[in-house]
Amino acid sequence: MVIQPHDLLKVSDLSQLQWKEDNEWVTASLRSAPFVVVRRAEQTNDFIPVGIRGEQRKQRQAAILHRNGIEEIITPYMLAQQKSWNLLNAQRRKLPVLKSINKVAEIMGDWQWGPTGSAGFEIATGYPALKDKSDLDIVVYAPHPINKNEAVEVLEKLDSLQIRADIQIETNNGAFLLREWINKRTDSLILRTQKGPELVFNPW
Repeated sequence: MVIQPHDLLKVSDLSQLQWKEDNEWVTASLRSAPFVVVRRAEQTNDFIPVGIRGEQRKQRQAAILHRNGIEEIITPYMLAQQKSWNLLNAQRRKLPVLKSINKVAEIMGDWQWGPTGSAGFEIATGYPALKDKSDLDIVVYAPHPINKNEAVEVLEKLDSLQIRADIQIETNNGAFLLREWINKRTDSLILRTQKGPELVFNPW
């Protein structure tokens, strides 16, 4: 069972989930939507590092989930392949991000991509996480170097939409922000790895 950062895990048994702080909103949030998102940190054989989302942006709780508590794994790429946003009710699909996402799918073309953040959470769970001014967070799996000219073109097309889209590129070594890679003024780049951020010359 391969589990990657950004994957959403449906929790079958909340007793398998552990966190340190005693925040009331955490329990309430898990009752409403028993899902956690995999965060970038070192995994052990039995425990997965995850994050719990609250209704407010500042409500984020780091936790660990035992593999026995996983009912379902939903990847961002599955959401894009299945166009799962079409399953949301018509009222929610009027939100700017969801209104634009079919166009985003066209722009992304053959790239292996998927929505993360608030959009990914709502599309996967049906729980209302998006707001009128939400950005669209996107992850792209790119185990091999991507064409920079193609990346610039994709970003320009996304920037012409009525929403802001942020793309994170996932390599086999870690992740970096596409916008940073395109606009970088030095030879090095910040790569987000399981052990923390690293400065690298080649993210692949």
